[in-house]
Amino acid sequence: MAYTRRLAWIALLFGILSLVPSTVTTSAGCPGDRSHLIPRFGGHWFLLGANVPWLNGGFGADFGTVEEWNQHTYDANATRSMFRVLRQQGANTVRWWLFADGRGAPEFNANSGGAVTGLDANFLPSLASAIQIASEENVYLVFTLWSFDMLFADSTPYDRGEHAGGHRDLIVDGAKRASFINNALLPMLRYPVGTSGYTIGTHPNVLAWDIFNEPEFGISESPHFSPASEVTQPVTLAQMQRFIAEISGAIHRNSNQLTTVGSASMKWNSSRALGASGNFWSDAQLTVYDPQGYLDFYQIHYYGWMNGDERYWSYSPLFNDWYEAGFDKPVVIGEVPSNAGGTNRTPTQLLAELHANCYAGVWVWPYFNVNDGTGQWSDAQAAVRSLASTIPAELQIAPVSLPARVYIPLAIR
Repeated sequence: MAYTRRLAWIALLFGILSLVPSTVTTSAGCPGDRSHLIPRFGGHWFLLGANVPWLNGGFGADFGTVEEWNQHTYDANATRSMFRVLRQQGANTVRWWLFADGRGAPEFNANSGGAVTGLDANFLPSLASAIQIASEENVYLVFTLWSFDMLFADSTPYDRGEHAGGHRDLIVDGAKRASFINNALLPMLRYPVGTSGYTIGTHPNVLAWDIFNEPEFGISESPHFSPASEVTQPVTLAQMQRFIAEISGAIHRNSNQLTTVGSASMKWNSSRALGASGNFWSDAQLTVYDPQGYLDFYQIHYYGWMNGDERYWSYSPLFNDWYEAGFDKPVVIGEVPSNAGGTNRTPTQLLAELHANCYAGVWVWPYFNVNDGTGQWSDAQAAVRSLASTIPAELQIAPVSLPARVYIPLAIR
């Protein structure tokens, strides 16, 4: 890392400006104007918090309802308690999953796959409640819409819920993509949040929309991609890019909030990281499908398998800082193990180093134990508190009143 930085300064001295970032840097190495952080409300912020793939064990049932078991697990008191615990340690954001594999929401017109017809009666009131509580507790939300789980085999028999998986058609079929946007996404963005005067799509405490969790694990296209073993209905890269671009474009046209994608690894989101395949979520890759389909910031996930040999390949943000990886936008490390397992760091060291490497935030995985060996919030809370105590000015997101956008329906492609 230091060697690469020295080369950059040598290049600058010789006037080869294209080889180094043009932004003036501080002595710590990050841009002095904080442009490497997340732009919002006229400032730039570091996002520090936790992932909530579900609350109290209700995968896909926090906001929607899994009809087979009448499972709807949203609880306002539990939500408030979680937000307060996070804020007490200095966290400012939560990444919370919504649809995941489709088992709870949205609603479909067929038992297998099908077009989206709307949202169940629980979904929008529960979502608005969580946003209102976030406002009261000074927490900012990033909602993850879909995950590569939606490309698992259709759940038969209904061991995961009738509509769990089997939704490849939402990605590859233009009419069905539009059914999701027009019958679920846009009604969600337009839904009022209590008496706040805001809709979900204009509420200041909804910071961003994470369109897809780890899309690369749902793509089958050599040599760069190989789908997860459970994915039986993979898509091509172009199909996934169009899906993400059209949803991002719809959000940009119908809200004043940000968009991102939870890339599984720097491998697929970096143009210069050691051994990386390239940035498949850049403006150039997405806006060919929708002029407003760009992402406002990148998000990459980091686990120990990405460390590599640090000679021929490494997708670790500890080894590749923001400059060295060649990013052209702020980057949040959207998942790291709460217990720092596999990173060769303690949780405190891990978070501090990611911040020092000029990344724009970090969300530990997960808040509640999901029995995958990554730990839980209690393993990371001291580390979060330690980092928060050193960068308070970067965490105090300052909202302002934001105007609503005009609703523009998306034409069926």
